[in-house]
Amino acid sequence: MNTQLLKRAFGFLSFAVALVTFLLTVQPTVPFWDCGEFSAAVAEQQVPHPPGAPLFLMVGKLFHLLPFGDPGWRVNLVSVFASAISIVLLYLIIVQVIENFRGKVYSSVGDAVTVFGSAFVGATAFTFSDTFWFNAVESEVYASSTVLVTLIVWLMMRWNEEADNPGHERYLLVIAYIIGLSTGVHLFSILSIFSLAMIVYFRKYDFKLTSFFIMGAITVLSFGIIYPGIVKVLPAMLGGNLFKTEARDYVIMDSPLPRFLALAIIAGAGFGSYYGAKHKKSVLNLACSSFILIILGYSTYTHILLRSNANPPMNENVPNDLIKLSSYLSREQYGDAPSWPRRWQTDDMYVNRHLKYGAWTDPGRKVVTRNDGMQFTVPDYDKMKKNFSGEMSYLFGYQINQMYLRYFFWNFVGRIGDIQDSPASFIESRNSKKYKEFNYQSGYKHLFPINFYALPFILGLFGLIFHFRKNPKMAMVYTILFLLTGVLAAIAQNQQNPQPRERDYFYVASFFIWCMWIGLGTYGLISTLTKRETNFSLAPSIGIMAMCFVLVPVNMASGGWAMHSRAGNYLPFDYSYNVLQSLEKDAIVFTYGDNDTFPLWYMQDVAGVRRDVRIVNLSLGQTGWYMYELKNRSPWGAKKIPLTFSDESLLADETDPASISPEMTASERITIPVDREILQKFGADSATLEAGEMSYDFEGDGQARDAENGKFVYYKGPQHKLVADIMKVTKFTRPVYFTAGADSYVGLDAYLRWEGLAQRVCPVPQAASSKYEVSIMDKCLFQQSNGDEFSTKPSFSFKFRNLNNTSVYYDEVHRRFMESYRLVFLQYAVFTLEDKGDNAKCIRILDKMNQTISPDQFPLSYALEYQLAEIYAKAGAKKQAIDFADRSVRDALFVSDNSLENIERFARSFPPSEVVKRVNALKANMK
Repeated sequence: MNTQLLKRAFGFLSFAVALVTFLLTVQPTVPFWDCGEFSAAVAEQQVPHPPGAPLFLMVGKLFHLLPFGDPGWRVNLVSVFASAISIVLLYLIIVQVIENFRGKVYSSVGDAVTVFGSAFVGATAFTFSDTFWFNAVESEVYASSTVLVTLIVWLMMRWNEEADNPGHERYLLVIAYIIGLSTGVHLFSILSIFSLAMIVYFRKYDFKLTSFFIMGAITVLSFGIIYPGIVKVLPAMLGGNLFKTEARDYVIMDSPLPRFLALAIIAGAGFGSYYGAKHKKSVLNLACSSFILIILGYSTYTHILLRSNANPPMNENVPNDLIKLSSYLSREQYGDAPSWPRRWQTDDMYVNRHLKYGAWTDPGRKVVTRNDGMQFTVPDYDKMKKNFSGEMSYLFGYQINQMYLRYFFWNFVGRIGDIQDSPASFIESRNSKKYKEFNYQSGYKHLFPINFYALPFILGLFGLIFHFRKNPKMAMVYTILFLLTGVLAAIAQNQQNPQPRERDYFYVASFFIWCMWIGLGTYGLISTLTKRETNFSLAPSIGIMAMCFVLVPVNMASGGWAMHSRAGNYLPFDYSYNVLQSLEKDAIVFTYGDNDTFPLWYMQDVAGVRRDVRIVNLSLGQTGWYMYELKNRSPWGAKKIPLTFSDESLLADETDPASISPEMTASERITIPVDREILQKFGADSATLEAGEMSYDFEGDGQARDAENGKFVYYKGPQHKLVADIMKVTKFTRPVYFTAGADSYVGLDAYLRWEGLAQRVCPVPQAASSKYEVSIMDKCLFQQSNGDEFSTKPSFSFKFRNLNNTSVYYDEVHRRFMESYRLVFLQYAVFTLEDKGDNAKCIRILDKMNQTISPDQFPLSYALEYQLAEIYAKAGAKKQAIDFADRSVRDALFVSDNSLENIERFARSFPPSEVVKRVNALKANMK
């Protein structure tokens, strides 16, 4: 009997199922979030946000060079193939784990099918697990990180099999190299070192409490040597720095001593490896060689140094020397989170959530002093009055339950809906209030709840118990890995409430371990029901295995396919294209978050669309290095922004008094000279033409606060000052815009005019009759180009692909963009009706909106439906008015009947009962 052929057949089938699944469901172009940034970084080998992912960028470039397909799709393929490889590795791992306690001898075909088929069930369950599937179809680093974790675990098991044979150390050395390589994708692979140490200990030593604790201490030390030692401290030492202080500088700075020590450590490890090999001191040789190989793998970060010095268009934090690279690797831009207290953020939005878990006190501030004598304040957690019960309640209630267990149950039990913070679903009914709350106003509520009836969880739990019963030492190895990459990782991150998005992608390695136990559960179930340890009969094994396959992987696939398929989803591409094509040539556009910035970078860097435009992200606008690049760089030949800030102030540390720092001051009157021709173009009156200037009150974030002297003050951060400076230096000789949904216009609100999806800053206040540039709006909204072709040059033509196609799934993040789209259509329709008096065109605009964006696929609030009915009625479109009036009544009654007023944002100002009255009156008036 050729068991190897059978083993390979099941392995190939595991790979094929995964690959086909991910190819069918992969996003066809650039996705939202960091994917746009990573895809752009891959295409031109640029420097993304800290700590970078150089190995991912290099591998991604190989896929980007494929001579077919959309460039964004090609980079997404990195995750597709990495995920499919992870599946076949998991299959092999499950086989190894089973063979570890039952042996490799197969006495019959049924015996082999039982082992390989069980592994196939576990691997396929991972294919269709929620988080892994989500990562597999987009160009993020988490799928690539997962394949490295699975490769390390597979090599770990191979070492366990070969541990008594000469040359077994090669597996450990390869693992060390991969751990080093993995830092160029994501740091989570380092956590595997604990399980690796345990498997070596259990394989080579007899268990004794003393030796076990010694092994644990050595492992913790080894982990510290790798992280932060190699990852953070070694680059700082090579840059001449050592011993970081609370003031964010170093005790020793730019000194040859740390450089010498770093080189001496590396040279010492090299000598130790040589000495150990020569004198047959295997432990010394293995330890020193592993250290060298981790550094060798970590050397992928030379890519970041080299590319930063090449000054690509995207060069975040400019890590062009070892000192800056050290800061980049340490993620200093994001600050440090303490491990205690658990509730440490002090912004109002966090404090409001803190208080739900018990009393909380602001940590206060303390003064720290830098080496140059400069002082600034940092939070004083040591003297903070801490509420222990509140901290523990937050730890267990939010950080463990909400931010890990909920995700775990999403994968193996089910989920109620797809909106953020949606709970898990065990056996949820569509009649339950919780279901209605978490699927309110969703055109995809028919896909939920996803109920796996906890079958994947139960089978995995059975596999975990079976594993401990059969092989407790190996079960402990995997339990440690499961905990470290799951709940303990959640604790270590100390995440704050709220989060801008779901964070389940951090924990996919722990879900991989559970799927391994699903495979073991299948094997254990066959063993238990047939009452055999080996020599299984073929028919019963196939029957039980088929039952497990249907109840777990097939169950997970059928429940999750629709919500994981991104086929036909072009929204990130189209939205960013539409924003750029709303702008005139050589424009400057202010953006805010990830999803209105990263896809725009992709459009310019990869698709070559509107490279004349300068994108100014105001989140990054809080940093000096970014403003320096705006001032001094010309990406793709775009014009520089001649800021008045000195280069010294932009390159200074943010704690330096010379830097562009935030302040609380009163509003400031800013006057900008403007050419007469420009003023005439915007319809300035004679007085403004005579003055030849534009004036406005600079109000920073626009939130007036009472100062001690009774005057109003405003927060003016570096990003607000950046906007004001750009207005001063451009003097309206270049068009300047804000993207939709800005949280602050720094006092320019009255000067904004809609042009497509952007608001242009005009040199004169915009009256109601001039709030829209009609010619541009008409071209953008009516001259739609919904094919795959696009223009790289200025072209007032929008794309709205598949927003009226119910077979295409859009998650909550994508659905939120419909509000931005509709706002543009709706407000332009009102403007056309009330300020231009053009009823026919108003109807045409609203009809175009509803044809473009399906009101069934993307439901509106009952208040907006009533507003549409009212506008249609005023414009004389009786049929459409009645349609939306009936919709508003239906949805208002749904809110009222199900007591959903607490989640309907218009319920307080416009109660459901009021809708019924107004609709009756509206219909009466139309008769």
